[in-house]
Amino acid sequence: MERRDIALTKFNFLRQAKFNSLFNFVIFLDETWLNANHTVGKIWTDDTPHSSTKVPSGKGKRLIICHAGSMKGFVPNCLLALKSKKTVDYREKMNFVKFKEWFCTLLTNLNEPSTIIMDNAPYHPVQISKPPTSSSKKADIVKWLNDNNIIADMSILKVELLHLVAINKPARPKYVLDEMAKEAGHNLVRLPPYHCQYNAIELIWAQIKGKNLNKSFYNLFLPILTFYLLLY
Repeated sequence: MERRDIALTKFNFLRQAKFNSLFNFVIFLDETWLNANHTVGKIWTDDTPHSSTKVPSGKGKRLIICHAGSMKGFVPNCLLALKSKKTVDYREKMNFVKFKEWFCTLLTNLNEPSTIIMDNAPYHPVQISKPPTSSSKKADIVKWLNDNNIIADMSILKVELLHLVAINKPARPKYVLDEMAKEAGHNLVRLPPYHCQYNAIELIWAQIKGKNLNKSFYNLFLPILTFYLLLY
């Protein structure tokens, strides 16, 4: 977390957050999971079998959940719930195609210009025309150069092709989701790596899952998830 490049990313993020005076229009998004047999971590017990859970909370059906919200509450019509068969990683059913489709739905349902806070899940920072690297195939390097109006062919040595990439690639990468948000009139700000504590929706997930549960969130969210679990 204190590595120089990560610390620099953190400082840049905090500066952007500090000078954002319109906190009502800050949208936090995140993915999480919920087991069909989910229970709170601690319960009252009288040391009898009847006071304990019959099914471990880690067993059974699981939903992958994606949502976004602000100080005003969850963004309407933006709940995504996917059935998951595995329990190793809640993101195994998520990919860039699915997330991009959901992100389009989010942008459609934002009525005011907003700042969107997003983490760095593997399928979030997909680049536009990502420059090839030394592990790329020679044909892919030539194609990237030609697509960017740089003359190259297979007769050129790979080391020379990589040099052409290095001197012609953009100073900063362009991301698909960032450009989509910009075109829709929004600003997308990425969280620094390993700093999920800056994502306010993490606290909401904790409330919904039973820690310091807030009744209003319970009434809003869990009936919808129950419907999805019954559906599957």
